[in-house]
Amino acid sequence: MKLKQALAKFEAALKLEPDNDEALGLAAETAFRLDSQETAREYFVRRAELAGQRDSVKAFCFQRLAMTHWREAHDLVAKSAEIKQGKVVYSLPEESRTQAMEGIQSGIDYATQAIGIRDNFADAYNIRNLLHAEAALAETDEEKAKEHREKSLEDLKMGMVMSRPAYDSKNDIADFNNATLRISEIPRTKAEDGHIEDAMMKLIEGGKVLKRVSAVFPRARPSNPTTDANDKGPATDSGAQAKSTGSSPLTAAYTAGKVKVEVLISTEGKVIFTHIVDGRSDLNGAAIMAARNWTFEPALLDGQAVQLSGVISFDLRPTVSKSPAAQAPVKKP
Repeated sequence: MKLKQALAKFEAALKLEPDNDEALGLAAETAFRLDSQETAREYFVRRAELAGQRDSVKAFCFQRLAMTHWREAHDLVAKSAEIKQGKVVYSLPEESRTQAMEGIQSGIDYATQAIGIRDNFADAYNIRNLLHAEAALAETDEEKAKEHREKSLEDLKMGMVMSRPAYDSKNDIADFNNATLRISEIPRTKAEDGHIEDAMMKLIEGGKVLKRVSAVFPRARPSNPTTDANDKGPATDSGAQAKSTGSSPLTAAYTAGKVKVEVLISTEGKVIFTHIVDGRSDLNGAAIMAARNWTFEPALLDGQAVQLSGVISFDLRPTVSKSPAAQAPVKKP
């Protein structure tokens, strides 16, 4: 709510002064945090195109534009993933695949522009790495997927050379601009450990799950029984629980559901960011709470610490219990 109010104030200021550099920057960042990527892009572009704009600000805007495209493409790709016989399969509808790949290419172009202005811009290399990694997952042609993985790794290593420390353990700050390796679906069970094929996971040491926490199906029924049961609720970030907007009593009480949670895993193996990729509003909160308590082995690429970005899928099912009346023995007449 506070972010929405802040964005409204920045937009009001821009109506009075459309070329206010500071207001454009604040509006763009606030829209990005609200996951309103199209709005964020509008303000980043306007800021970059201001007359006399400094090159450093242009490079920053281009890098953030690349980030907005990755966030949208990432959700489309991650939503479509399924684990089948030890393989992660991405079954995007053709329209969604086209949309994702077009967004990825736009993001790559913006990141490349940022690097053209500042060739030592670690953040731009890191986001271009994530865009190529996403393209590799969405690509149906294995040769093209391999090319994207190679470019992803090249950019990741460039970013690592010039990047600041990837994680501040005192503040638990999530930052995708730091060296981050995009992996696919995280093994849901111990039985799946080491049996899911993931080309990027093969490149690192560590990164395995140390502790799993199951998502508990909520007992309480939502207060508003009129909301559509297919409502997915808002995206959720680190430190915030998905808001339940309600669903029908039957849905909350009896219907199982799946929730896909994006996680950012720090160099210390802690989950420092969570985001709902796909889910149902009455179940999202339980999945977020569980995901935040998973822990992992620290991941190393060429001996250097990296963050991991992946997705945990939760299958939430209601507990089946019989009423006392149903359990009582039937007396014969």
